[in-house]
Amino acid sequence: MANQSAVEETRRCLNNIEQFDSLVKAYIAVIPESALQEAEAIDRAREQDIVGGVLDGIPISIKDCIDVAGIPCTNGSSFFANYVPEQDALIVQRLRNAGAVILGKTNLHEFAYGSTTQNPHYGSTRNPWDLDRIPSGSSGGAGASVAAQMCVGAVGSDTGGSVRTPAAINGVTGLRPSMGSIPMTGSFTRICPAIDTVGPLGESVEIVARMFAVMAGYDDHDLYSVRREQPDFLGRLANSIKGTRIGLPRKFFLENLEEGVGSAVEAAAQQLAALGAEIVDVELEGAESAQQSVMPMVWADAYQYHRERAETSPAQFGQDVLDRILLGKDITGYEYAAALRARDGWNRIVDRVLEQVDVILTPTTPITAPLVEESSDMLSTTHHLTRFTYLFSWSGLPGLSVPCGFTSAGMPIGMLLNGRPWEEALLFQIGHSYQNDTDWHNRRPPLLNAAG
Repeated sequence: MANQSAVEETRRCLNNIEQFDSLVKAYIAVIPESALQEAEAIDRAREQDIVGGVLDGIPISIKDCIDVAGIPCTNGSSFFANYVPEQDALIVQRLRNAGAVILGKTNLHEFAYGSTTQNPHYGSTRNPWDLDRIPSGSSGGAGASVAAQMCVGAVGSDTGGSVRTPAAINGVTGLRPSMGSIPMTGSFTRICPAIDTVGPLGESVEIVARMFAVMAGYDDHDLYSVRREQPDFLGRLANSIKGTRIGLPRKFFLENLEEGVGSAVEAAAQQLAALGAEIVDVELEGAESAQQSVMPMVWADAYQYHRERAETSPAQFGQDVLDRILLGKDITGYEYAAALRARDGWNRIVDRVLEQVDVILTPTTPITAPLVEESSDMLSTTHHLTRFTYLFSWSGLPGLSVPCGFTSAGMPIGMLLNGRPWEEALLFQIGHSYQNDTDWHNRRPPLLNAAG
């Protein structure tokens, strides 16, 4: 990576944006001039033998709910069309300090509150693997920008699955980190503070691990930031996974799947076993009802945050997002308290399983990318796509989505590695070992192949 000219790599991504983004609509704003200036500065430093950071010269996109100085941060909404932050979010500062080249701001579901990224204000993002399909969301632009090689890494956000599902649906790698590990300062992801986080996506586990290493770290300005040091895991990426116990829950998680998804995940489990892991059958009791029993917490929190806008300017929202916000309007204190208790009960079930195994392996999504025409019911599509991811959000667990195959229709499938809090290092080792032994993450969408 260090041998690649930063300018050449940045130009490659910018050329792909110019060639494909009119079709994909992954970006809301692109900043080619400043990106090339940053890349040129990196190349000059290299010529002087100045050692760069772990992201030296890597082009990265930022989801448009995270501040980048001097560029509108729309949050995918018309409410913030004219909001221009004066300084970078802390994580953007950290990325720049590590040598990342910032290419622009990516499209998202309005206010990050949906899984289709069909945005009525800034255009609907399409899936680079099939332009008739959605890229999932809410970080759909982030996932699509990596898949279409319009960047090498991307910053997204994740409440119920908004990094993990676009990673799976677009055939890239994505991490939802442990709660409190990456500060949210300068990020507008405000759905449910107990489970909102930002997280990296990238072409490979290695890129995602490098981004996480840079982005993680305590910040006193973030109420939910946790003061805890991460181990130096980058040097351990290539460690053997021999003896790692990986739990495979078949009940619920391997049922009612699109054809090809379950077999791809089971094949990935066997591959991990061949690499030295021990695959253990486990059961997460009550998984089929846990999502619905805790959702009132999310609905109430989202309504509380958007209440004034929803009451004074409802027509300014996209209809799908307004409908979802209004789900929280009549949630009672009793229902909120019941949701909190349900969450506590579910989390104890997950904790017990993680006492038996090191990691829980599931499909990331039960289906691959739905067609746009079949996704008009955003609530239903979102509920279905996040059927597995929300369950691990409740627990604050880190989750790494890794490409593990394709359906007969050529659509990417993702597997989700769920670890104990603050054990991202083990997820990276498992994912890295798997990617060293497979080439799913190196496949390119037909869109790119057709262009040569």
